[in-house]
Amino acid sequence: MKLLKVSLTILIASFTSCNNEEPHPKPKSYLRIDLPKKEYYSVNSSTCPFAFDIPNYASWQKRFKNNNDCSKAVIFPQFKAEILCDYINVDNDISEISELFRNKMYDHSFKSTAIIERSWFNDSNHVYGVTYEVKGNTACNYGFFLTDSLNHVFVGQLLFQSKPNYDSLSPMIKFIIEDAEKLVESFNWIN
Repeated sequence: MKLLKVSLTILIASFTSCNNEEPHPKPKSYLRIDLPKKEYYSVNSSTCPFAFDIPNYASWQKRFKNNNDCSKAVIFPQFKAEILCDYINVDNDISEISELFRNKMYDHSFKSTAIIERSWFNDSNHVYGVTYEVKGNTACNYGFFLTDSLNHVFVGQLLFQSKPNYDSLSPMIKFIIEDAEKLVESFNWIN
């Protein structure tokens, strides 16, 4: 009886799975990303000694309750990305903090295909720093280190809330790096 049921099931499955249609290859398709129009607004606070611009499709929010009130994140919900930012009031050597951040960025070198390091100077606003563009399947694709060279340090790292896949994320990475560079360009210390 059991053999009859199995035989009948196989016979019915073989008849219903066969059809006379010829297989056709699927056409190529590409991921469609509707990128928003870039408009910026200023982020400044009476409690933090800095100001900068971020796009209107992003927000400035505290991500970790143990961080100080000036260490927050620029959140891009549409892209599931964020720029984690830390503010450090410096009592000691800025070069030591700069080297620690540089080493942190170069920790990604084993997975990256390139790291592009650029110096940044804005003498009129006393903003000096370095930006790092990291190419490849890494957790962090962009980072920056900004200082007034005396008392203040502001650092940020671009992270996506997904598995690193540079080829798929590349259009969004480039788009958000433009916003991060606008943040760096517009950054100024409020004394």
